[in-house]
Amino acid sequence: MTVRTPGPLGVGTKVLLCLLVVLTAGLLGFVPAGVLAVRRKAGVDLAGAAVVGALSVLMVVCAVVAGADRSATAVSVLGEATMALLVFGAPTHYLLMDRRSVWGRLRPARQSPLLPGHPTPQSAQSAQSAQSPQSQQSWQSQQAWQRTPGAGRPSG
Repeated sequence: MTVRTPGPLGVGTKVLLCLLVVLTAGLLGFVPAGVLAVRRKAGVDLAGAAVVGALSVLMVVCAVVAGADRSATAVSVLGEATMALLVFGAPTHYLLMDRRSVWGRLRPARQSPLLPGHPTPQSAQSAQSAQSPQSQQSWQSQQAWQRTPGAGRPSG
């Protein structure tokens, strides 16, 4: 069993991904960009997948809004323009970004913290150790008070 090294996909796979977009009239235009973003995990690819995904959603929304209504010409034109952009742009974007020369140049995107706005375990621990002894003692007494059964409940 051989382990495949990261790099551009083979010609057959590229052809299948591009045909998928063309044969579905752009409806699955997000698939090649998504494959590229998942495989390479670069910020540029994640942004490309987000843009192509937004265009796909716009095309579907235009199709739903226009429906069989002949008076919705602006929505129809916007949907057709989005479809043309997806049919020609998504495969072109994929083929240009999945070249060997581009593959080695891009760095992986930064990893985000587990929950945005909350400290990571290491930073919380270092912040706690940086507190003054009085604030640590106050924090410990507050924690002990909260663990006391019946504390904070009205009597009666």
